[in-house]
Formats: sequence, C-alpha cells, structure tokens
Amino acid sequence: MNIDLTLQEERANLFSDLSWFAQMCLSQNGESEDSFKLLFKVWEKVSEKLWFECYWNDYLRCGNIVLKAARHINDVKVQAQLLGELGYACMEGEDFFQAQQCFQESLQKYQLLKEFSKECKLLRYLGNLANRQKQYEIALEHYHTAWEILKTKRSQIPIDDQLALHESELPNVIGCVYLELRDFSASYQQFNLSLKNYQILLEDYPNMRIRYRYYQADPLMNLGKWYFLQGDYEQARRYYQDCLLLSKEISRNDTMASTLLSLAELAEVEGNKEEALQLASESERVAGTEITSVRERAAIFKEKLLSKTIF
Repeated sequence: MNIDLTLQEERANLFSDLSWFAQMCLSQNGESEDSFKLLFKVWEKVSEKLWFECYWNDYLRCGNIVLKAARHINDVKVQAQLLGELGYACMEGEDFFQAQQCFQESLQKYQLLKEFSKECKLLRYLGNLANRQKQYEIALEHYHTAWEILKTKRSQIPIDDQLALHESELPNVIGCVYLELRDFSASYQQFNLSLKNYQILLEDYPNMRIRYRYYQADPLMNLGKWYFLQGDYEQARRYYQDCLLLSKEISRNDTMASTLLSLAELAEVEGNKEEALQLASESERVAGTEITSVRERAAIFKEKLLSKTIF
C-alpha cells in the first residue's frame, strides 16, 4: 500500500477503505478471520506512520474500526494491542477517562495471555496516565510494579530489545515523577540512567536504531527541563537543542513542538521576548491541529507574554 498519509484526503480514503474491510469481516461468518487478517495487515502498514506523524485523531478513528472487527472474531491478542495503542492516543488527546478504560482492559488481556513484556508496557502507560493527572504516588506504584516484573524475568529469559526498551524508558518516566516532586537528585539520576540505557540499546540493536531513536528524545528534553529548573540555562539550552535536532531528524513533531515551547520559556527568562514569541509561534505551527495540548500551552504563553509587553 503506497499512500501519502500527510495528505488529509488520503487519510480520509484510508478510513473509508478500513471501514469497507471491516464490514466484509463483520458480514462474512465463514470468511471473517481471513477478512480480518487482511484488515489487520493494512492497519499494521499504516498505523506506525499515523502515530509517528502525530495524526492521533485519524489514528483513533481508524484504530477503533480495527478494534471492533477484532472483538467480532474474538482475537484477544490483537484486542490487547489495539486497546493499549488507542488508549495512548486518548491520553495524548487528554481524554483521560477513556485512556484509563483502554489501558485497564488491555492490561487484563495481557495478564490473561501471560505476556509479561506487554504487561510491563501497560503498567508504564498507566503510570504515565497517573502522572499526567498529577497522581504521583499512583504513577510510581505502577512503574515500580513494572520494574519488579522485569527484575524477576531478567534472570529467567534472554534479554531482547523489548526488555532493553523497558529498562531504558522506565527510568525516564520515573524521573519525570521525581522532577514533579522536586526531588532533583533522584530525577537527575533516573534521566541519566535512561540516556545511558538508550545508548546501549542503540549499540546492541543497530538494525532497530531508527525506531528506538524516537524514544531517546524524551530524556533529552527532560534533562533540559531539569537544568532549567535549576537555573542553569546554558545546560538547559544544550539539552533542548539536542532534543530539537533529534526530533527534526526523525520527524517527531510532538517533542519538536514541546521543545520549541521550552526554548521560548528559556528565552523569556533571559529577557529575549521577541525570540520567545517567535519560538512559541513556531511551536504552535508544528503542533498544528493534532498536538492540541502543546498548541494551547503555546497560545497561552504568547498571550501572557504579549500582555506583559503591553503593560
């Protein structure tokens, strides 16, 4: 399938095509499973592109079609996968209630399937959701539960890239909670452990380098925030710029928009209001219609900055 998903018309056509495939799956009792295999094959080809390009609304619309078909043929494994993915898209859109519902159902299914690696991922997702809602103790509880599972399984099975990814990402998200709690020592340690583990991951699995560089942007941005809160603006700028460069290289618009806004905040505290406005405007532009939370924060930042300039 060769379509340009950056075009809105193509994404609308994709929705129509998936709807047609799903209808075939739902209406053909004897051939439902074969129809679903074709439907899911199409989804697997397009879903990663939709996600990485931050077309989260289209991701949700199309993914829910596939989920409905997966429920129809009772494919529990695909249901668990889709519920986790759709839940994360809901969380990015700040629909926290629906995200919680998806994550919990996905976690239950992975526990039923005894897929510990996916179980750890869903615990991390639940921790991220709790952190977004400022439920820090709950977030840490989910993260530490995931760590305990990893520690147990690490001595029982060979380490693979998925296990290494968990060991890279968990310190980053734990560091985020500690930073919110202003435990600067613990958060710094966790962010640096995350970066170290990501570097090892990229070296050990060079064939997965393109995929896993996507996640490396987060601890870079978080270390920038850490230094910003410490008042070390030179180091903050260094990490923000590193994150921005990586985000541009891999076309990751969500961290690009967030980092531009962070650089705008840095420019403001340094007294460079014109630069701050330009960076915030660029953050709004990159966020577009999909990354609504960053776009709204950028708009509020600009409004406050302009009001200070007027008065």
